Amino acid sequence: MLLLGSALSASAVCPFNIPEVVIPPQQIAGFSWGPVIRPMNDACVNRIQVENGNALAWYVGGVKGVYVTKDNGVTWKHPLNGKVGVLLWEPVHQFAYAGVGNILYFSRDHGANWVPVHTFLKPVSSLLAFAAQNTLYIGLGWDNHVDDGGIFTSNLGGGGMTFHPFAPNQPIGKGLIVWTISRDPMSGNLYAGTEIFDHQPQPYKPPFWRSVNNGNTWTNVQNNLPWHAVDSAVRPNGYVYALTEGSGVWGSSTMGNSWIPPNPATPSLGVSLLMDPATPTRLYAGRLNGGTQTGGIFRSINAGNAFQLVGLKGATVSDIVLNGTLTRIYVAAYSSGIYTSPVP
Repeated sequence: MLLLGSALSASAVCPFNIPEVVIPPQQIAGFSWGPVIRPMNDACVNRIQVENGNALAWYVGGVKGVYVTKDNGVTWKHPLNGKVGVLLWEPVHQFAYAGVGNILYFSRDHGANWVPVHTFLKPVSSLLAFAAQNTLYIGLGWDNHVDDGGIFTSNLGGGGMTFHPFAPNQPIGKGLIVWTISRDPMSGNLYAGTEIFDHQPQPYKPPFWRSVNNGNTWTNVQNNLPWHAVDSAVRPNGYVYALTEGSGVWGSSTMGNSWIPPNPATPSLGVSLLMDPATPTRLYAGRLNGGTQTGGIFRSINAGNAFQLVGLKGATVSDIVLNGTLTRIYVAAYSSGIYTSPVP
């Protein structure tokens, strides 16, 4: 997964010594991408959330902290410092969350004020909110084979924090970075994709977890997944998508009991995944810009069977969101900035 370092090495380079890039405005496959937008001239951003009721209000995160704009990226405020692991906008109660290092921050006033609601032993790496049950799910990035990994739950305000280990006192449950938490909107099943922090032991078999009881207990359903999942989504019919880092989008119609590999012709995707909530067979996926991969955002209109490049080649597309009306798409491109386009 794309990890961010602690400091900038040069004005035109982001952590991991990645040069800054600017993608010019472009039109491709019906998408019309505008010029890059950089919060306070910061290119080293990799997270974005957009309010469902106000498409002018964005929350952007990166190595320098959280930025907030209320005018479509024209002006910015910088309320939180520190390396951002994850951002979340909860659309029902209009709450905002930020995992900055080991601290979970919460805002109930559209980002004007942020309250640190909990400090964990490890960095916050994933969040999921389920408003109907007043539940927030929190995943961390563990970095040892001593501590049990798992999911924390709290109420939406961060109170009543409770830990649910994946596999108590078992090696398979230790040393896990929880990159993604997703939920089946019909059955309520939860899924958590994890990476073993040091890829040990070999052969490398990072767990992909499923819970059928709201996170109280977990079952490893990694099965034939070849690599760790960095993002995931679940269709209302229970079909699970798991985006593996570099190995593409895998699917399961059996709650993870078996996985369907991507089409061999599919590009080697593996940074970010977004499922269109109105059309769950429409997927967007981001690609790393580095090595043999050339970056960009890709779209599938057939449940991941085939993906087409729809823009931003040359940029690492690290996060993707849609506005509340699903008419505009927003991308955080690491070492570049924010790009937006109408959805054709």
